[in-house]
Amino acid sequence: MSHTMPRYSFFSKLILLCFFITFANTAFSQKSFAPGEVLTYKAYYHWGVLWLPAASITLKVLPNENPNFLTIKANGISFKRYDLFFKVRENFESTIFKNTLLPIEARRNAVEGSYSAQEHYRFNDSANTIDYNISVNEGKTKNAGKIEKADGYFDMLSAAYYMREYDFSKLKLNQKIRVNTIINGKIYPIEIQYVGNETCKDNNNKSYMCAKFAASTVPGTIFKGNEKISIWMSLDSAKIPVKVTSKLKIGEVNVELTGASGIK
Repeated sequence: MSHTMPRYSFFSKLILLCFFITFANTAFSQKSFAPGEVLTYKAYYHWGVLWLPAASITLKVLPNENPNFLTIKANGISFKRYDLFFKVRENFESTIFKNTLLPIEARRNAVEGSYSAQEHYRFNDSANTIDYNISVNEGKTKNAGKIEKADGYFDMLSAAYYMREYDFSKLKLNQKIRVNTIINGKIYPIEIQYVGNETCKDNNNKSYMCAKFAASTVPGTIFKGNEKISIWMSLDSAKIPVKVTSKLKIGEVNVELTGASGIK
């Protein structure tokens, strides 16, 4: 069995890392989202002196066949012009408990040029384990295993939604929090710092009062590992990610909210 891990493309980072911040052991004050919510974003890539529209990103909250669960999805599609450089189709799906927002199952299906990857994670809350199965390039490379002592761990998509239930008013300036999250079949400690409140505009030039966070990055083909992702979350009851910026190994990325429907 090969232990080569799948790569996470530029768009994977946008969909997951750019919207990931979470706080463990949080008491919920209210639910900020519900089935029917759809958030859309446009991603720009800064290369040289140009800002290039690179991709669209869609986040959805859906009902599940089991009334105790919710399904959340994230999809990234590179624009036609960018397809000529590097065509990407990324699909993520997580099933979570409705009352705790902890994950039950998570999947990723990716096509990036001639590369493809499928990832599947099962979270066993009672046993505190995570089973994972990863296949790269139609099974040419496979990796499977179990992570022990994984109580309270998240996949990155479920973590993003769990964050939206936190009461931002409880945060202290420059407060830092670390959380363990599964990425590529491994557990990484992600550090998040609250850096204050400020006004932020979306892609339609609409202003939001936001809480601003700086999240650490995971070293890899996209990030060096010492950069910070800046994230602006609206200070209303929905706590929507409005804007994200980060420097990459080559260039810079800017992600902006373009639309929000079904807001609770």
